[in-house]
Amino acid sequence: MITDLDETIKKLLTEIGKIDHGEIDISFDPPDREWSASLGNKPTVNLYLYDIKENHELRGTEWYVGKNNNNTATKRKNAKRINCSYLVTVWTKNIDDQHSLLWRVLHVLMRYPTLTPELLVGSLKEQEYPIITTAAQPDGLFGNTADFWAALDNQIKPSFNYVVTLPMDLDIAFTVPITKTRTLSVKRPDTEAERFTGIGGIVHLKGKPDSVISKATIVAKETNLTCQTNDDGRYLFLHIPEGKQTLQVLIPDKPTRTFEITIPSPSYDLEI
Repeated sequence: MITDLDETIKKLLTEIGKIDHGEIDISFDPPDREWSASLGNKPTVNLYLYDIKENHELRGTEWYVGKNNNNTATKRKNAKRINCSYLVTVWTKNIDDQHSLLWRVLHVLMRYPTLTPELLVGSLKEQEYPIITTAAQPDGLFGNTADFWAALDNQIKPSFNYVVTLPMDLDIAFTVPITKTRTLSVKRPDTEAERFTGIGGIVHLKGKPDSVISKATIVAKETNLTCQTNDDGRYLFLHIPEGKQTLQVLIPDKPTRTFEITIPSPSYDLEI
């Protein structure tokens, strides 16, 4: 993932920033004294990945639930969001060229607060979350820039932080059968238990489970209960007697369809 991010940043600088490989190098090496001493006359843009931390502001504790085609549902933990922090510097023989190129790089990176799909490389193309970025923000990680450069055993250079937030799927998920019938028993002291039964299903075209019918009215004839399907074609009766029931499906400008069901049953999906 991080290698693909490096390639994406390089693609952004070369294709959008028009930084020619033949004239300017792009490096991700630590900018220590040994590295800088090995540079030739060609200008170099260095992006040093120095820190990786979870983004707590984007941390989500919710779960994503998706229905499968075999009457099961998968509950999946949402991805973590990870900040990858780069220190961006420019290395040239001439100070004017250094400042000019550094400003050019900053301008390109700031233009893309979200990395667009055509820029993404490799596994980044498959991510469901937007890949967001920040550049040159005042709340960087450095308390003292001099200490950082001292650790690299090199002279202080003008620089800025570039932070890219990547999703990390922890692959925490479980699959269970979809609940079709729900029964609740309530018992007061010295009384018989009262049962509340709820059922739910989907109204769809015959032989086409993915072609759902929304805004259809469902009538339970014996009890005169009604409900309506939502945008996903789902309907729900929260409290309906067990046993034989007749359901009528009312769709505008269509003939009424009638279904005989038994509660409880393994499924209450209705095919039109």
